[in-house]
Amino acid sequence: MENRNGMGLNENQTRAVAVTLRLLEERLSDIERVIVEDEEGVLYRRTARFSPEQREKMDKLIRAMRGQIRRAAVRFHLPQEEQDAARAIVGKLMLSWESLEDSRPRKLGAYGTVDPALKETLDPILQELIRLLFRLEAVARDEDRS
Repeated sequence: MENRNGMGLNENQTRAVAVTLRLLEERLSDIERVIVEDEEGVLYRRTARFSPEQREKMDKLIRAMRGQIRRAAVRFHLPQEEQDAARAIVGKLMLSWESLEDSRPRKLGAYGTVDPALKETLDPILQELIRLLFRLEAVARDEDRS
């Protein structure tokens, strides 16, 4: 992947730069959504309290960053990756599964003394969340048999 000066990136460098810029570009898309949309879950609320001036400045900076990403992609022939939404969902779910497992009472001892009652109160909730998580994963993979 040679640039105009005859210097370029080798295959591994190309891959590393492409991954880094791809992740940045994905984060920019997330930021664009967060800038304008309030969001509320059960355990969190995210409020976009940006002034119109802030939003305009952030939009301008994001466009400039995307321009630089485009510039690097063209100059170094960085490949565009076709991403499968199901794989992205599965990846996120696996991270959540790991966190849920680490929240089980048998692992909470790292944070202090564990109330024995948590085995009957917290553990069933976490187990059901894990079961549902795997069902969601199966549906995303189109492997749901129920």
